[in-house]
Amino acid sequence: MAKSYDIVNRMNSIREKSVVRVDDTHEYKINTSKSAVLFIRAISEDKDKDEYDMIDGVVKVALGDEAAEYIDSLNLPVEGYALILNVIFAAIDGITLEELEEKEQEKAEKK
Repeated sequence: MAKSYDIVNRMNSIREKSVVRVDDTHEYKINTSKSAVLFIRAISEDKDKDEYDMIDGVVKVALGDEAAEYIDSLNLPVEGYALILNVIFAAIDGITLEELEEKEQEKAEKK
């Protein structure tokens, strides 16, 4: 007899978009669809873009134009943008921010 696999609950959970809260009044859904992730990968690997163009591009694709404009209006230090990028990449990988930071720390220690 063929086996039946019920993945409805898992699929519903996967479809729920992760959210990043930037402050008390602004939160944005993170687009982790296949097309968005492929576009984000292309932006982050583009050698012709400088770091700041890459950051702006990733934020626009993952969070949308409205979020990108708001975040830009905050005049954050680079560390703030790095944090937002880490949240986006953690959501793409389906892990917590802390897990992503641990992975980055391990990579840094290996170098």
